[in-house]
Amino acid sequence: MKLRLHQFLSRTGAFSSKKDLIHRVRSGEVSIDGKVVVNPEFIFDAAKCRVFWKGRLLQKVRESIYIVINKPEGYLSSRLTPNDRRLGKRSVFELVEEDKSIGKATMKALFCVGRLDEDTSGLLLITNDGKLGSRLTDPKHGVKKTYLVELQKPISSKDVAELEKGVVIGLEENGRIAGYKTKGCRIEVVAADMKKLKVAVSEGRKREVRRMFEAVGNEVLQLRRVALGSLKLEDLNLKKGKYIIADRKLIEDATPL
Repeated sequence: MKLRLHQFLSRTGAFSSKKDLIHRVRSGEVSIDGKVVVNPEFIFDAAKCRVFWKGRLLQKVRESIYIVINKPEGYLSSRLTPNDRRLGKRSVFELVEEDKSIGKATMKALFCVGRLDEDTSGLLLITNDGKLGSRLTDPKHGVKKTYLVELQKPISSKDVAELEKGVVIGLEENGRIAGYKTKGCRIEVVAADMKKLKVAVSEGRKREVRRMFEAVGNEVLQLRRVALGSLKLEDLNLKKGKYIIADRKLIEDATPL
């Protein structure tokens, strides 16, 4: 299985953060089959190559774990950086790190599949299974993510039709803002005042749903992910901040290709 070096290292549980492991790589501390590699984006076959950090053989954590959590607002879907800590930020990983059933190495290797913004709540999958994570986030597989959206003002039928066809939004790429046309989505109006909607998208671009509505002159006041494929938050009966450790089959059955 071919991986980027930083992807492989993040799944070994040997490093405290992505920033830490990237620093180690660029400092020349990591080698693959005896050759020092300083590019974190270097692609190699993890099944055939041996990776060393300061002479220590590294291996991916073998125990796969799948955590389905109801993420509250106010939590980042990433590890905290020193600057985050200075700002008093909180991470969704804080909600699971005291779980004694999860080994230390496994805990370090966990990542969020399809991050939710700090001010967005709802269903979030945390795992150390990179293969499954890639499948769920790759747009070509079209796994639906459904959100409950509350808008600042009523939406018109015209705007709904425009959004369902795809709209141009601004996305940051390599430090520059570029125009990007979203893929088609499905919208269901769920309130008589035309301010509450269910939106199903097959992508996971940064702040995509919020930017879609900005593109038609509206503003999202509240955003909650309520489903991943056919896995629905309401069926899990999870209060905000609570989670379950699920079987891989539950995730696969809910997100068939």
